[in-house]
Amino acid sequence: MKVLSPLIILFLSHTLNAQTNQSQLNKYASITGGFSKHGSGDMRGISENITFGKYFHKKLSWTTALGATIHDGSYRITSIQADGNVMDHSYRYTAGGLQISGGIAYSFMRGKRNEFGIRASAILRYQSSSYFDKLIIIFDPKTTSLPYPATYIFNSTPQKTYAVGGSPELFYNHSLGKSFFLGTTANFQADTNGDVITNLSLSVGKRFN
Repeated sequence: MKVLSPLIILFLSHTLNAQTNQSQLNKYASITGGFSKHGSGDMRGISENITFGKYFHKKLSWTTALGATIHDGSYRITSIQADGNVMDHSYRYTAGGLQISGGIAYSFMRGKRNEFGIRASAILRYQSSSYFDKLIIIFDPKTTSLPYPATYIFNSTPQKTYAVGGSPELFYNHSLGKSFFLGTTANFQADTNGDVITNLSLSVGKRFN
């Protein structure tokens, strides 16, 4: 018992000290990147975020982030020429955006190694898109006198837009040592421009005072 007592005291002291040190690291910064889908899925791409957060309660934190997305797609059109060559007339389009966001996160579980929670954020987004509002394709050489499809594009919305929106997000973080962590996030966002974007990402971050 005389031998065990100092060991028990040492173990408890180490555990309490580790928990104290962990709780003192109430700020964090992370970089997130992953796969993204725009709209109904006809545009796919990538997204990234740089996030800063601070805990103001054991399970509550506020966050702010700077993010970017880029998505692309194509409307495939081909024709076979008289010599047998296949011509590609596909219409290709891209949508890219920058955004800033701020929100509140709640951690359902926040232990020494694992953290799982939900985050709700408000978004201000700028986007530039070459996506069409209406596309008409006519492939009739007798009518158009062209040996390839004639494409008519109509745009009723601006190329560049500003919008506000919101985003709910689930997140999980696993600590590596005292301050570094790896994580995963899953979220979607919708805005006043009618854009809906879903993301599935990985993150790496660091906690600090």
